Amino acid sequence: MTSTIDTGADLIAKAQALIPLIQSKAADSEREGHISKEVVDECVRLGLHQATQPRRWGGHEQSLTVTAQILIALARGDHSVAWCIGVYSGHNHHLSMFDERAQRDVWGENPRAIIASPYNPLGNAAPCAGGFKLTGRWKYSSGCDFAEWYMLGAFVDGNPADFRTFLLPKSEVEIVDDWQVFGLKGTGSKTVVTRETYVPEYRTVPFGPGTEDYTFPGFELNDGPAYKIPYILVFNRAVTACTIGGLEAMIDAVTAYVRSKISVITTKSVADHPDTQLALGEAVATLDELKILALHDLSKLEALAVAGRIPTEDELNLYRYRAQVVGERATNAAKLLFELSGGGGLYESEHPIGRIYRNLIAARNHPAAAVFRDSARAIGASMFGKSTEKRLRF
Repeated sequence: MTSTIDTGADLIAKAQALIPLIQSKAADSEREGHISKEVVDECVRLGLHQATQPRRWGGHEQSLTVTAQILIALARGDHSVAWCIGVYSGHNHHLSMFDERAQRDVWGENPRAIIASPYNPLGNAAPCAGGFKLTGRWKYSSGCDFAEWYMLGAFVDGNPADFRTFLLPKSEVEIVDDWQVFGLKGTGSKTVVTRETYVPEYRTVPFGPGTEDYTFPGFELNDGPAYKIPYILVFNRAVTACTIGGLEAMIDAVTAYVRSKISVITTKSVADHPDTQLALGEAVATLDELKILALHDLSKLEALAVAGRIPTEDELNLYRYRAQVVGERATNAAKLLFELSGGGGLYESEHPIGRIYRNLIAARNHPAAAVFRDSARAIGASMFGKSTEKRLRF
């Protein structure tokens, strides 16, 4: 498989150059309930969802820090676009851990194929000759309108101890258009259904906590350090990198709006008010801190993988927490910025402030962000020599 391999800097620059196009389509994407096909096609053409995909299958095989910076840039244009590209990127990364035959099924025909999910075990897999019969109904299939393949979570015979991901083509999946929601409307995270679908054994892998030291079949050929990082940490950071970019978009929008705004109460410039300057200053500092920590943690995780060391439980909880708490911190900063916009901030026909804020709130409710307190409690319990119940998901 041959392709043009971009450097990490090339890919990040291409993502940044797309921001004006993405911004121009964002309102339409929200109304239509899915991101713009033009934007998806352009992201796919540029290979932005292939940053960590193996070179042998036409990907760029870059550091996870590159994917994070791509997603931050895309979210500055529209959180929903970054969300979908982040999901697609994560799934390409995950497919690298599957049996080579599964990789060939997907990338042998189209190296730029789009894979949707979700991973939640909302299906049941019944063992059969050579594989499984999968049945289920999964909400939250982000970007599913453009997917050619799906990764769906299920317990085997209803057993939570046998939690697996199943890879199947779009021909076996029905999309239910039920994504009428408060935020992240453009992600088109509709429900998907499959019934008694045969999935060969080689198109499944174990999923979730407990697989940190599992030798995935894809490791035989894809031996880059990023693939050895516990996948749930990779997925969490993909989701919350989008939130970092969403906060940056909020800072951009509010700064532009309040720059010339005159308060109807004081008749003075809103930009001159100390509270305006405080809220913006703190938001900018928070943004910078979240960016630095995301890149730091991903680099540290890759260094651990290079050294052949699996993160300890304490390290896993620390890295989980620092990824998950991004949603809380970014949303808190955005709340203060939204308040600065006053009543005028409600007019979505005039600026994107309300949409950006709703997207941040919605992203904060994803399990990859919402369970940060569980991770913090686990860290605190360990300080007293105590253990907490091992999470089965995030």
